Amino acid sequence: MTEVPGCYGAMFPDLDRLEPNRPLEGKAFVVAYTKHGFGVQGRSLTVKPDEWRACTACSRYRDCYDLCMAKLALRQAFLDSIG
Repeated sequence: MTEVPGCYGAMFPDLDRLEPNRPLEGKAFVVAYTKHGFGVQGRSLTVKPDEWRACTACSRYRDCYDLCMAKLALRQAFLDSIG
């Protein structure tokens, strides 16, 4: 098995750290939302094209992607289970 890169499992931002009005970066994606007062005014998702190409060219891409997706699914299931 090839060596695990330092960015392994970090393609997507760690959504547990998401705060209003502050972009949150993963290796290949950036998410953000703007909030003033009680409501959310906007949301954005940005792909970093060069980083995405680097991810897809990496020999560990498939298992890294699987890990990233599993983390997202588990996070959602956890949030759903606590209300």
